[in-house]
Amino acid sequence: MQLSNSRIFLIMTSLVLSSVMASLDSSFTPIAIPDMIDKLDSSTSEIVWVALGYLIAASGPMLLAAKMADGIGHARFFQMGTLIYSIAMIACAWAPDANTLIIIRFVQGFGMALFLPTTFAIATAMYGPKRRGSALGILQAANAVGFVMGPIFAGWLLDAYDWTAIFWSRIPFAILAILLAFLALGFKQPFQFSERQKSYDYSGAVFLTLALYGILYGCNKLPVEDNHLEPMVWIIFLSGFLFFALFIQQEKRHPDPLIDLSLFSKNNEFTKASIAFTSVFASFPVYLFILPIIMINGLELTAWDAGLALGAAALATLLISPVAGNLSDRIGPEKLCMSGALLTGFGYMLLFLVNADSGAFEIIPAMIFIGGGTGLFFSPNNNLMLSSAPPERAGMVSGLFGVYRQSGYALGFAITASLFTAIQNWFDVNWAYDSLSATTVESADTLTVIYNQGSQWSPEVLVFILHIGILLCSSILIITFVNSIPRVKLMLSKQITTALMAVIVSIVSMASYSLNAPGVIGGIQLKAIDKPVVSVQAFGMASRQYEIEDRSDFMVINIMSSDSISNEKYNARCGFCHGADLNGIEGLGITLKNSDFLKNMTTNEIIAFLKVGRMPNADDSISGGVMPGFSWLEESELEEIAEFIKVNNE
Repeated sequence: MQLSNSRIFLIMTSLVLSSVMASLDSSFTPIAIPDMIDKLDSSTSEIVWVALGYLIAASGPMLLAAKMADGIGHARFFQMGTLIYSIAMIACAWAPDANTLIIIRFVQGFGMALFLPTTFAIATAMYGPKRRGSALGILQAANAVGFVMGPIFAGWLLDAYDWTAIFWSRIPFAILAILLAFLALGFKQPFQFSERQKSYDYSGAVFLTLALYGILYGCNKLPVEDNHLEPMVWIIFLSGFLFFALFIQQEKRHPDPLIDLSLFSKNNEFTKASIAFTSVFASFPVYLFILPIIMINGLELTAWDAGLALGAAALATLLISPVAGNLSDRIGPEKLCMSGALLTGFGYMLLFLVNADSGAFEIIPAMIFIGGGTGLFFSPNNNLMLSSAPPERAGMVSGLFGVYRQSGYALGFAITASLFTAIQNWFDVNWAYDSLSATTVESADTLTVIYNQGSQWSPEVLVFILHIGILLCSSILIITFVNSIPRVKLMLSKQITTALMAVIVSIVSMASYSLNAPGVIGGIQLKAIDKPVVSVQAFGMASRQYEIEDRSDFMVINIMSSDSISNEKYNARCGFCHGADLNGIEGLGITLKNSDFLKNMTTNEIIAFLKVGRMPNADDSISGGVMPGFSWLEESELEEIAEFIKVNNE
């Protein structure tokens, strides 16, 4: 297009601002997950859908949106998408519960599906094929700006406020993004980059959305708790593959499909670049999802410190991405992509140095390598896909960028989140069942120590999960690296072999590490309790300390942050999690105050409940966490605890 430099600058400013808004969500949300679990009284397995639902809604309709934008107008779709996305983002700040927040995030993801693919199409139309690498470099740098700003500002906001701040703080930017979208691209007659079309593949978009939902739902749910015994989970999971098969058949039949399958069958370089791009995003949850939780909940870093560490990766991407885009126009993209995959994998392995005593500055070197590697990879890979496709398919390929990115990250996120919760539940369920059969004082004391140190949320268990996640996501990068090797033909059989090799490497490495983790009992290093008086770190954190004193038949716990102790026996057994006044421990969200569950129970029913505990798959479990059974306690002590809970809950 022939546009003035001032108009190009105004349009690029609008594209960059919307791109930054989108990337902020990817870097804001992971740091806020621990606070969402706490403030919304939810669980990890539920809160992950705040991110996962957003990714599905953004991925499924994206190709149809890109195709319709070719006909209706890229500018108009960019404007509509920015409007929907921004309004939904503002609404998230006032979501009253987790389910409402997930629904609004679906709407927000749909808005991103409308505008994200158009940013690439509009930028390449303005800059032309000769400067395409530079245009992509600018947009990738914009994404990196969001990743740099996101963790740092999210950390500051979470330290000062709560998770809602990551949404309401962006209201001025949302309003500015809407105004710029209409001012830069025109209000009544926005720019038109292509001819209008007569038909659109609506069925294909529906099939793809349902396929993504079914597959990702199964990947997230099946490994956790007893969901593999639930027929409905399997039905939804298998229906995802059925809808994907229907999507492929639809694309073959439709005269103007969402995806031209000949792009893959006729051009091996395009196929390799597509698989490499998708798989590199599938590896990201190790540092965008697991690492923030470990830093905040396990290492007890402030959200600000965690944001600084993640911001180091984004800053490296920001600095290297434009350089890599220019280099790809000169020396070719393949070698840069391969080098980027190697550097990213090396950064992941550096995270193995993280332990329960690590600080933010020990994590930053790994973040720099990860950010530098992804910066080398992104722009050259996108340039390779565009140059491998026919010019008339540039709009379709631009739409695929967003689909690959969102669906790849969503798949990795679903698998990693299920791995996270599955490991936690495995430890907790085993310890909870052990508590039911505790027959000696020594075995009961051992279980008490485990729970006092945090059980599934102890630093040792969380670091163990991080190391397992590193092995999983590093194995995924094998697929990225192999598909980035220049001049190597990888047909279907070799792609399947590569994927199987990555799966085998991940399983063998994770199993080997789990069996040989030194000094760990059930995945957690026990800290000795010296009687009669000792300070214990509840949930492994120095800020949650208790003094324990042995008084013949029970232990009295003095909660350091509490003004008074209302019932010694309640505090001895329940205070670690639920607090002396039943209001819970800050950051854990396990409050018993005004609990409808307890209000509807008699004292005898509470005693019976205390004896058997509760497993994470119980129908009445809100958080999904385990409560150990206390069948080994004296009946008189159970009665005193139950009466205290009953009286103070009314």
